[in-house]
Amino acid sequence: MSVSTMVVVGTGGAGLCAAIAAADHGARVHLVEKLSEIGGMLHIANGEFSGAGSRRQAAHGIEDSPEKHLAEVRRISHDRVHPELARLSVMAQGETVDWLDDLGFDFHPDCPGLIHGHEVYDVPRTYWGVEHGRSVIKALEPLLIEHIAAGRITLHLETAMTSLLTDDDVVVGVSVEHAGTRVELLGDAVVLATGGYDANLALRNEFLPEHCADVLVGCLDHATGDGLIAARELGADVSADGIFLPVMGMIPDPERPQHAVDYRVAFVEMAPAYRTPHEIWVNREGDRFVAEDTTSPEQRERALIRQPGNLMHVVFDDGVLAAAQVSLIRNPADEWTPERFAEACADSPWITRADTLEELATSLQVPAASLRASVDQYNAVGAGEQPDPFGRTTFPTRLGEGEWYAITTTAASILSRDGLRVDTGLRVLDVAGSPIDGLYAVGEILGNNVFAGDNYVGGMSITPAMTLGRHLGRTLASSLEDQ
Repeated sequence: MSVSTMVVVGTGGAGLCAAIAAADHGARVHLVEKLSEIGGMLHIANGEFSGAGSRRQAAHGIEDSPEKHLAEVRRISHDRVHPELARLSVMAQGETVDWLDDLGFDFHPDCPGLIHGHEVYDVPRTYWGVEHGRSVIKALEPLLIEHIAAGRITLHLETAMTSLLTDDDVVVGVSVEHAGTRVELLGDAVVLATGGYDANLALRNEFLPEHCADVLVGCLDHATGDGLIAARELGADVSADGIFLPVMGMIPDPERPQHAVDYRVAFVEMAPAYRTPHEIWVNREGDRFVAEDTTSPEQRERALIRQPGNLMHVVFDDGVLAAAQVSLIRNPADEWTPERFAEACADSPWITRADTLEELATSLQVPAASLRASVDQYNAVGAGEQPDPFGRTTFPTRLGEGEWYAITTTAASILSRDGLRVDTGLRVLDVAGSPIDGLYAVGEILGNNVFAGDNYVGGMSITPAMTLGRHLGRTLASSLEDQ
């Protein structure tokens, strides 16, 4: 059955790529976005994407292949990815990189590179733009505008999907609301590319382990799981893997309980590849719990969610402020110089200050004796008097100089781990495992576990969204198998 008209809901990387590819291949597309602008989470995402065998790798003399990339995805994910969907994406991700290159994507000069915020690939195969996620929007927007001008795509901004429309158990469109008016948009296929649900606390916590219900919300407010909710009302199956791995370094927003400060503004840099750790990390009991200089993001992430309240305090002193060459706090533009950070230590609401370590413990509501023991332990290990129980090897500065400071940071959720179950044709499945006719899904709505297992894998969020979005748009525009 050929598809002449389709409805795509969501304008993040997945939705934009699906709509553009479908229009490229002759379909007419209703593209629905509840916000006033396109892009979704790309507005705050680092926008790192990965692909093997790209022209940019070849230009740098990097030998790589999709098969090597897939093997590394399986290694880092502990072989818990969806085997068919992960392969379908990874095998074409190098092509996605070259496609963006052809579009004039504004690559950062360090690409392809190794990213240390996740477990590190053996080969540089990760890319990002000079404006991070917004670079992706800028590359795709001209294609969208061209299709809109030609009448192939109709963009519906500030238009919220309220439900899916069915006829004899076949999804035939969506009901939407714009400026108080309800409208029905019909199509031969509906593609849900509505992203995740982490800004919907009740829905997010339904999928999180019980002890993680108090982690911070780190995503934008629009990520409320609209597509997942609408599909589940039709009987769609949703994974419930019980997997959660936090984003670390997010700072609690004093103005919004259980929300993080926008990380475009500030976050605590955890990776020693980017900043030598001079401080110690302690939990609510005042105890250290991991090597602060570990090069394994997974090790520190798993250690954090074993701590009470998924919370830690980054403790340092005036000596650290004087010695450290890189600010503890960063943002994607790296505008936090050591001088700016030192100024923030005097008056920022994110930073606790005290004249003595005991006063700091009181302010943080941690046992003073435990905090003192943690500092003494760190200093003793750094002086070579005893081994470190956590295996830390970097001790650049002795703690105990002048005033004391702490930044409290809590584990955060920023992308959804669980999502709609689909087959290899990206058809949404019901709880019996059968496809729901006319309904497809792509992007974060599938859940990141499909492409990253129980870990974070470099580029395996936005790249599958774009790659499989393009694949789905092409496929639906050319033919749709009757099942």
